[in-house]
Amino acid sequence: MDAKYGQFLTLPTTKQVAEIYAEINTTEEKIDKDVDLLLEWVRKQPHMPNLDDEKRKVKSFLIGCKNSLERTKEMLDNHYTLRALCPKYFIESDLENSAIIKLSEYRVFAPLPMITREGNRVIIDHLKSETFIFDIVVTMKVMLMNIDIRMSKLDIFKKDIYILDMKYYSLSRLLESLPHIHEMSLYLNNTFPLRIHELHILNAPNFIGKFINILRIKFNKVISQRLYIHENIDKLKDYIDPEILPINYGGTFPKTSVELMDEWKNEVLKNFDWVLRHNKLKVNESKRLKKSNITLENMDGSFRKLEID
Repeated sequence: MDAKYGQFLTLPTTKQVAEIYAEINTTEEKIDKDVDLLLEWVRKQPHMPNLDDEKRKVKSFLIGCKNSLERTKEMLDNHYTLRALCPKYFIESDLENSAIIKLSEYRVFAPLPMITREGNRVIIDHLKSETFIFDIVVTMKVMLMNIDIRMSKLDIFKKDIYILDMKYYSLSRLLESLPHIHEMSLYLNNTFPLRIHELHILNAPNFIGKFINILRIKFNKVISQRLYIHENIDKLKDYIDPEILPINYGGTFPKTSVELMDEWKNEVLKNFDWVLRHNKLKVNESKRLKKSNITLENMDGSFRKLEID
């Protein structure tokens, strides 16, 4: 479990992993046993797909659900139910590797290679220029694929820290995305057991108040307590170790965010075969023993909210 430098993401050390487990009152041995219990539960649910080859993903879900077996069961069921309810946001064709390539042409959306001392992962998100074609389906496909690959294959982390640089955002672009915000929030809230530690906003436009109100309504009011708006890039270093930050964001990591996006894109493409296989895993509602109340209409109220902690 020690840090590995031969891959894009540096993983937590054994000590850091032990600290992550201690915070949720578990150990490596106990969590492995709990994962086996969860897989046994999945096998007894005739509507659920076979997850025997997804032990690492189940483990990540258990960590994200703070070691609660019942919450993990609910989240796994919701996760694969959502894939069946609305497959348009999940890549299923080998021709769709163009989604990550297309998005990377105008946007950086990538985890940073080094993990924080606390075991948190930093994700950076910014547009490359003012000129781009907004495609909500491509954006959501890549966003969900990024999270899935991290949780299922490549990463171990406690919480997420997001850096959102709004330099090239405009009010017209925000208004253009408003019809999709509700649907985006449903998927981001309910597809994965994410724990957001902090959200840092750079180059805030004068309409930032409207943007924050949307975040509070669609995600969690607590987000305002963990949201920081910085006047300049240097303020980031008060919260995030400079060795983690790319050089164009005041850090000492020897690459730019654009270079890191290119590397992350290649990492995703290397795992694209797994994406195609895994996205075929969905619930079979005809075999569900107890009728599900989950629909696209009531999903917002039925699923758990994104955790900000």
